Formats: sequence, C-alpha cells, structure tokens
Amino acid sequence: MVKVFSKLIKINPSHVKDRTPLGIPNSVSNYLMLTPQQSILTELKGLDEFINHAIKSNQIFTDKIISVEFINYGRTQLVFVATNDKGVQQTLIVNQPATKLGVGKQEFENLNRLNQLDSNLVIKPISYYQKDGHELYSTPYYLQARCIGIETHDWGRWIPEPMYRFKQFDEIEKTMVNELMVASLIKLYDQENHQGVAKCRLDGGDFMLLKDIEGCEITYENIFKNLKLIAAREMIEMNLDAYIDQLRIELTDNKLKSSELKILGRKLKRPLEVQEFNMGIAIGMELRNQEKNLNQDRIEKELI
Repeated sequence: MVKVFSKLIKINPSHVKDRTPLGIPNSVSNYLMLTPQQSILTELKGLDEFINHAIKSNQIFTDKIISVEFINYGRTQLVFVATNDKGVQQTLIVNQPATKLGVGKQEFENLNRLNQLDSNLVIKPISYYQKDGHELYSTPYYLQARCIGIETHDWGRWIPEPMYRFKQFDEIEKTMVNELMVASLIKLYDQENHQGVAKCRLDGGDFMLLKDIEGCEITYENIFKNLKLIAAREMIEMNLDAYIDQLRIELTDNKLKSSELKILGRKLKRPLEVQEFNMGIAIGMELRNQEKNLNQDRIEKELI
C-alpha cells in the first residue's frame, strides 16, 4: 500500500529528476474540511484507503505508483501528486470530506468541454474515479507551477520552491496577468451552448502560471502561453453580452454582497482596476475573432 499521508523514502532519485518542494509541505490533516459529524481520523483513513483503491484500479494509472504527496488544497478539494516508477507524475484532485459526491465529476466534465474549446489554455483532465462516497480526477502535473491569487490584499503567485511562499506581482505584471485572466474567460465563453465559466476564484488559485514563466520577459505573449485555467466548478447560461456585463460588476465593484455574485465564487479580496477589465475584454474579443477567422479559413479550404 502506498502511504499517501507520509513521505516515502524508497524513491530512486534517478526516476525523479527534481525532488525540490512541490507545494504546501504540511500534513494534509491541517487542511481538511469536515462536517460537524465527521471525525478527522476516520476521514484520513478513508481518504488513504480510497486513493490506494484508485491506484490499484488501473482506471487512473497503468504504471506502478511509488509516491503520493499532498501539495495543495481548496474549500472543496485536496490536491496530490502521484509519481510512478518511471518518474512520470499526475495531479490528483480529490474531494474534501465535506464535499458532496458529484462535484468532482462535474468539474471533470466542465474541464473536458473547455479544453476542447482551447487545449492550450485549459488543463486537460485525464481520468475520473469514484468509490464509497469519495471521488477524484487526474490531470497532467506541471512541475512547481505557480497558482495566481491574493494572499492578503495584493495580487501575486504562490511559489513552491525552495520553500512554499507568496510573491507579490510588480505593477506591470499584475496588470497584464489580470487582463489576461479576464481575456481567458471571454475566450472560453461557449457560444454554441451560451455558457461561461462560473464559480471562478481568480484570487484563489483557479488560474496558474507554469514555472517556465520565471526568467522570461514580462510580455502579454509570454504570460498567455504560460497561463492555464485549472478549475471549472460550474458553467452559467447567459448570452455573451450579459456575461461581460456581469463580470464587469463582479470584478470591479467590491461593494457587492456575496448573494449578488453569479460568476465569481466569492468577492475578490481586491477588485480589478476598470482599465484592467476593459483591456481584458478587448483582448478576449480579439482572441475570439482570430479564432473565428481561422475556423472560417479552414472551412473554406475544406470546400475547395
């Protein structure tokens, strides 16, 4: 049995190129979300058994798993990295004990749909597994990716290595990242089904930057090619103009009540600047127009 909640020492260093920190170094027990009726020891045992069942099922992995490490958490899910004996890693998104069964499957399906709209921008889920009230889905693991968000008041990113910490963006980078997160939501609007991403926590890690961004010149192009949406809890049905109008209100007005939020998962700790939002919309619409033109060119070529 793989010891999910304690670090294994039987790992061949030649199999894993980089053993520096992958995320939060603390025990998963510090980050469990429980109902009043749930016991921490019972739930830890249940999660450990569930993940081992998933490993043995052959529905998630085809190679031998030698390590499962806790790296991050959210209100609804826990994040682990599984490493096989060839050094290949996958991320496991596992429901928190207090989360209802079905939340993981819905997100798995939403990410699949969004990945089909833009495979470069949206992480692609690989497999889904559920058993005895627990569920998880797997995705590719990107070594030491940086989650975007706000720790107290300022925008920045959480960096795993050499120790897990939050680093504030400088003003230019903050502006570009915020604009491109807005642009991404517009780019990912599903015109066919009239749906946009909802329950989106821009300030809580729903977007990440790949580690490759470090050392790159801060440009729109470099940020965008290293930006990925990694969560998609819900989709909301409304036309694109209404979606943009609602986004404008929720992203730039911090006086809204939580009950008035339709797209964001919660109020931003720090709202976007109006000019950031406007530029984000402009970039997003340009990206949509470029894709529309490319699709039209492709159709015309196929008809020739």
